[in-house]
Amino acid sequence: MGRLARTLVLFVCACGSDTPADVAGTYTLSLTVQKNECGILGNAVGESSSGVGLVAAQNGSQVDAQVQGVAGLALALVMGSDTFKGTVAGNALDLSISGTMPGSNGTCAYTRDARLAATVSGDVIQGSVTYRYVTNKTADCGTRDTCQDVQIFNGTRPPKVSP
Repeated sequence: MGRLARTLVLFVCACGSDTPADVAGTYTLSLTVQKNECGILGNAVGESSSGVGLVAAQNGSQVDAQVQGVAGLALALVMGSDTFKGTVAGNALDLSISGTMPGSNGTCAYTRDARLAATVSGDVIQGSVTYRYVTNKTADCGTRDTCQDVQIFNGTRPPKVSP
């Protein structure tokens, strides 16, 4: 094979990896608290929950993923939304919620943000959600400027029927 042909094959293969996978569907997740530095989650490290619904809607590379049920309600109360928004590149999801629910501690004013990073392989999703405070950086904020809470998760969606 000529040099130009090999270069074109490598170029096409490299570009194809960012084609968004089909991630739309209704997933059932199991989550485990991996890190609890902030106390945003209110759960101890190692605590697990299962049967959490996540409905992902996709338009090209844009994805909205809404957390269902009691978990979605709790997320909305803490964050101001139950829906992660972002993109999919290849099979990798990068979604977030920019919190709108204000809080304060002395002179520290804050909201909370969440970032969901995951991969989808077939009908299986796995990844993590990282929660952090966004503060006004006063002395009263203390560790809120640097702490993180992390949940790891995996789950499945029903198999899709090929057209």
